[in-house]
Amino acid sequence: MSRAFLTSASRATSVTSAATVISAVLVGVSACSSSDRAPFEDPDAGATPSEQPQQAAPSKSSQDEPVNTESDAGPAVVPCADLTPGAACGLFPQCGCAANETCDVADLSGAVRCIAAGRAPMGSPCTSTAGCVRGTSCVFGTCHALCGNAGATCTEAKTGTCFQVKGTNAAPIPNFQVCSVKCDPRDATACGGSTAAGTGVCVVGDDGSTDCQKGGTRADHQSCSATDDCGPGLVCTTVTSGGTTTNTCRRWCQVGKSDCGSGKTCSGFGTAVKIDGIEYGVCP
Repeated sequence: MSRAFLTSASRATSVTSAATVISAVLVGVSACSSSDRAPFEDPDAGATPSEQPQQAAPSKSSQDEPVNTESDAGPAVVPCADLTPGAACGLFPQCGCAANETCDVADLSGAVRCIAAGRAPMGSPCTSTAGCVRGTSCVFGTCHALCGNAGATCTEAKTGTCFQVKGTNAAPIPNFQVCSVKCDPRDATACGGSTAAGTGVCVVGDDGSTDCQKGGTRADHQSCSATDDCGPGLVCTTVTSGGTTTNTCRRWCQVGKSDCGSGKTCSGFGTAVKIDGIEYGVCP
């Protein structure tokens, strides 16, 4: 499965409005066709994926705290009907861990382990799986529901396609598949917004698919780049005016709607960007 998000190469055709030319650039990266934005690093390598923006560790928030569902007898363990020999627990469906834990992939070999579950719901920002609710894993800086059949359509609410996760070595990580997240790119809270664990943004693919990933803090009309991302509800665009080209954050909007406010028109891209058959563009 190839799921390349909007790039300057794929959006070379631009929208012309008076003397200004706008085209989409660098909304996201491929989630399953390369090693871009690898979800975690090889613990033996000691390296951080270069495409992840560097930032100070966020302060602890309630979503990072383990969920306490223990009784006097201790948390109940969800039994596994069919478990791979030697596996500590099951990823999908979740089994073999206590009710307040989640089964997660531990390393590039695909080994699994039980860890304490957190409180951040699917799509919300995370720094590790320990911050995410049971049954989800921290991938691309946001919590993603685990699944078991890459290429298939996920059945959980607000999910898209199940895709294979790759490591920093660009090789598929055994047992590790997650669901893309269905989200509205115009909604600043669609992927959890900004929390102590980071900022979640909704990105759009060339095929109209959406997903949540770690974003930046650049505001509307501020400059942007691959490592200086726009905040929620925004997309990094290339703007050419008077012979000068700049990369600028612009607000997502739905073409034909009044998302941009009175007297302002939502401009679609040269090659239409459609989500569920509805065309999206950017505000002036």
